[in-house]
Amino acid sequence: MNTPLQVLTRPFAIEPVSSIMLPDGIFDNAIYQLRIAAHFTNTSASPLSNVTIYLESVGDPGIVPVAHTYSFPTIPAGGTVLLGWDADFQHATPGKPLVSFVARADGFAAQRSIQQIFVSQTRFDSASNTYTCTVEEGTLTISNIQGHSPGKGWGEPTDNGKECRCPPQFGPMVPTGLTMAWQPNPAYAGTHAELPFSDPWWKVLAIIVAVIAALVAGIAAAAGAGKANFSVGGSVEETDPSVKCCSLKGAASGKTEFTVAGVASAIASGAIAVACSDEADPFWRGQAATPPAAGETTVAERVVAKWKMLEAPVAGKAYKTDVSWTYERFTTGKTYHYAVTETQVNVHAAGPVKVETPDVVNAFNPLWVRAAFQRLDGTLFKGSDLYSFALFEAPQGLYFVTPLTDDGLGFDPGANDGTYAGSLDLKRAYRLLLQQHQDVRGVWRVFVFAQDVNLTKPGTPPQIAAQHIGGFFVSSAIEITFDDSLPCPLKAQSTITVV
Repeated sequence: MNTPLQVLTRPFAIEPVSSIMLPDGIFDNAIYQLRIAAHFTNTSASPLSNVTIYLESVGDPGIVPVAHTYSFPTIPAGGTVLLGWDADFQHATPGKPLVSFVARADGFAAQRSIQQIFVSQTRFDSASNTYTCTVEEGTLTISNIQGHSPGKGWGEPTDNGKECRCPPQFGPMVPTGLTMAWQPNPAYAGTHAELPFSDPWWKVLAIIVAVIAALVAGIAAAAGAGKANFSVGGSVEETDPSVKCCSLKGAASGKTEFTVAGVASAIASGAIAVACSDEADPFWRGQAATPPAAGETTVAERVVAKWKMLEAPVAGKAYKTDVSWTYERFTTGKTYHYAVTETQVNVHAAGPVKVETPDVVNAFNPLWVRAAFQRLDGTLFKGSDLYSFALFEAPQGLYFVTPLTDDGLGFDPGANDGTYAGSLDLKRAYRLLLQQHQDVRGVWRVFVFAQDVNLTKPGTPPQIAAQHIGGFFVSSAIEITFDDSLPCPLKAQSTITVV
């Protein structure tokens, strides 16, 4: 019998410098180094012993993973573990390559899990100040990006003198408008084009562009300009009001300022999805409203969208936007038009977060944190529902990133019980603290983050699957605000005193 440990949902992309999941988990070769993350679930009613798991192969030879085998003394019944493999995507081809994983436990034969991943290719043309995002089904060109750029509060300490800032060049741009032009490959007859990857809406590609444009400066700074990314930059037409956001100061351990900047940028870029609706985006709705005449072929489409943020985009909150967009279909016979004005609400909303840590820890015992993330209906996210991580801030300002999982291992009390847990080995952390002339003793602060995961089952009809998008922050210790008079919106959920 094969080992009852399988990857049941699509693997997703983690950007390792910032530690965030890319929009809908899609991999883009504009960023060379990405992590292939996957949830492995023990589908049996018994624990598995002496488990080994490795990534066997990727269907695209242009994707080069780093070989690594994970070992677990035990994985609880029903438990889901999250694993990741670093890979070079520089020469990846846009498409849907297969990835094969192999798991083996005592008393069982090897179990192979094969899943698709989605790969896009984003490029920037400095001459026209446009982005192109290419997938198998066609190319989306993004231009005339408008947004709220960071205001004076970004990159400056608060009035009380406390540290509360981001590197100015990494401030989040909250999009408020853009033009999206779609060139299908090939041109098509009928009302609807094939969805990108036969799954996401076109707007997801636009969000990828926005997030990548925000991330690459930080990635280049962390890994060396020209080493970690292609030429993906550009400018934004600024609109009022400006954005204020507070962040953690830079940390030598993993360059945590990039994690914070990545979180802020991903939350800000989510405004595109809110404005363009989760149920069906402007391309699909425009196509439905403009069926071409018999014999006509659609050769290009365009959406011009602008929206007003009625409130700042806050992770997990049902914030609103007033949006107006126009759709044009260009066929071999004529040009069709359709326009909509409406109010949209963020559907990636969640309830409160409960965070638990020990009050006091003796050096050099591990620090741990447990978090429970509620949905709006009061139920808990569980297991593979989330990709979550925590930042531990040392007393003198160094930061450490650690994953939070609901797998029943380590400090997690039980698999799939809705409690996500993680820990920090203070003995290892102390080595880095010593390099920065910092001490392990004192008050540590803990910040918790969570992104939802696209759990759509393979084989789901495309227009249904496209309504389920992952990668949105449903919980964040960082808040973006348009009001400079508000206090620093960076909030530690808990503190730990190390003695």
